[in-house]
Parts: sequence; structure tokens; C-alpha cells
Amino acid sequence: MENRLNQQGFSDILNIQGENIPEIDKELDELLKKGLKSEQKILPGASNKLFGKKKPYAITHVSVEFDNESDLRRCVRLLRWSDERLLAMGSTIAWAWEATAREGMTIRFAVNWYDKTFFESRKDSFRDKNHMSYFEMFGKNTSDMKIYTEVVGKK
Repeated sequence: MENRLNQQGFSDILNIQGENIPEIDKELDELLKKGLKSEQKILPGASNKLFGKKKPYAITHVSVEFDNESDLRRCVRLLRWSDERLLAMGSTIAWAWEATAREGMTIRFAVNWYDKTFFESRKDSFRDKNHMSYFEMFGKNTSDMKIYTEVVGKK
């Protein structure tokens, strides 16, 4: 386990500390290698499994460009772990990850928000201290990411 994933002293809203963030397995490794040459879906996300074809109220799109493979893979490990946690929580949540893709050194993913009230209260949570501590695990902060949100559901 890489040290930065187990660092102490940050606020841990997702309860990552003490968790075993799985290493990248052979199948994911192959997808990541393909993504170096052309856009490749690398993680399915939890949205379809949890919400089926239900249309989200809003979608936050995120794009992150990495300088090195190690940080990119650390990010992918955390995204996959988060997908799996959301799936385990089932219908008790109001948001879920959409599929994650890699193209070269860029990772793209989205958060689908299924409840207007929850969205309005949490839409800027990526700027809070908790999220910033996770971004630091893979050498990034919000200024390094392209983030935009669109409301697609009924207003």
C-alpha cells in the first residue's frame, strides 16, 4: 500500500483511514494501458447499478490531467474504491459516480445527483477540507481540475 493513501492527520469523511484501498488488478491495469493510446472507459461507476435509467437532477463533470502515472493510478484506485462503497450503501444515497474514462494522462468522470435538495446542499462539497485532503493523496487540488455542473432535471 502506498504511503500517501494511509497518511494521518486529515479529515476523513469517507472513512478511508484504516481501509485497504485495493491495488490495481490485472483487468484494470490492461484498461489503463489502453487508455494511454486512446480514450478508454476504465471504471463503470455506480450510477447505472444504483439508479438504472433514472435521470439525475444534475451532473458534475470532472477532468483531471496528471503529470505522472503513479498519481493517476492512485486517483483511479480511490475512485474505484468509492464506487464500490456506494454500491454497498445501495439506495441510501442521493448521488453516484458515472463511468470513469482515461485518455492519455487525463481522467474524466462525473457525479450524478439524484435529489435536488441534496444537490443544493452538497454541490460545492468538492471544495471542502475533506475533499481537498483526498485530492492531495494524488497530488491535486481543485485548481488543477476542470469541474462544471449542469442541471438536467426539472428545476
